[in-house]
Amino acid sequence: MKKIIAIIAILAAIAFTIFKLSANKEIITTNADEALNIEKFNFVPVTVFKVAQELNEKSVEEIGTFESRQQLTVSSNASGRIVSFNLKEGQFISKGALIAQIDHAALTSQVNTAKSSLENAKKDLERLQNALQVGASTKMQIEQAQLQVENVQSNITNLNEQIKFYRITAPMSGYVTNTLIQQGSYVMPGTAIVDLVDIGTIKMVVKVDERIVPLLKIGKSVPVTTDVFPDKTFNGKISAIGIIADNAKKFSIEIDLPNSGNQLKVGMYGKVKFDNISSSNSIFIPRNSIVGSINDAKVYTVNADSTVKINPIKVGSYQGNNIEVKEGLNPGDQVVLMGQINLIDGAKVSIVK
Repeated sequence: MKKIIAIIAILAAIAFTIFKLSANKEIITTNADEALNIEKFNFVPVTVFKVAQELNEKSVEEIGTFESRQQLTVSSNASGRIVSFNLKEGQFISKGALIAQIDHAALTSQVNTAKSSLENAKKDLERLQNALQVGASTKMQIEQAQLQVENVQSNITNLNEQIKFYRITAPMSGYVTNTLIQQGSYVMPGTAIVDLVDIGTIKMVVKVDERIVPLLKIGKSVPVTTDVFPDKTFNGKISAIGIIADNAKKFSIEIDLPNSGNQLKVGMYGKVKFDNISSSNSIFIPRNSIVGSINDAKVYTVNADSTVKINPIKVGSYQGNNIEVKEGLNPGDQVVLMGQINLIDGAKVSIVK
């Protein structure tokens, strides 16, 4: 009987131990699942773009600014007080039109005096010529009188030429961009009066990569568009190609554009398209994958352990909504396309297909 009771006690102990172990396993499994869920919850969902190299024989687009082909400052050539000046900034003025008038009353008085002297000299000459017929004058007297007439006429011509310097006119047609004096101002030779700009023909200045320069030619036609006139294409021609690169190894290109109606304004942005440009084995990524500014561009790449790394990149030319990456990425890199706003360097991510 005692043996039976002992066996029952041992079996009960074994059963209790098995029960406890089973319960602990459930607790461990539950805790592990919860930990997994928590860790999974901490993964930031992102979409990615896989980097690949491609032979780029497509067009290249560059953004530039419009500048005037001709602009100048009109200055005074004489001394005096401005007695007429009515120009306003933004006003159009034609070539030869009056810009400002400097007081020249003293010269005008000298001209009037000289004109009176000329009339008297002519009368003296006429009198001597009539007197010669009756022997009352000599040829020498007539020659002296003729010389006096010529001297007075020359003086009047010189005075009128001087007066022209007191009349400041537009050397070209254009718009007034800055007025530098006002009526009543006293000016001297060299005093700046107004700034003029001619935008009848305008130029677009763009910076291009060194690889593109050898493929461009003076006189080549290129299409230019603007956000201001999205449905219009302007026909430009390359007029200048820079020979010295800037610090970013970019070269300046000038493009002339006819500007009928003066639609394009100085300072506007435009986009030029260079067709049939080859930039062999280029890497392009969507522009919206970039974090920060173009001048300090960065992207997030996904590592093998599902963490992200922020990579500084050097960008090149535009191609539609894509931008060339010259440094900082390699083929096969996974670049975060959406979800960057929630990321920091080293964060864990889950890729959303």
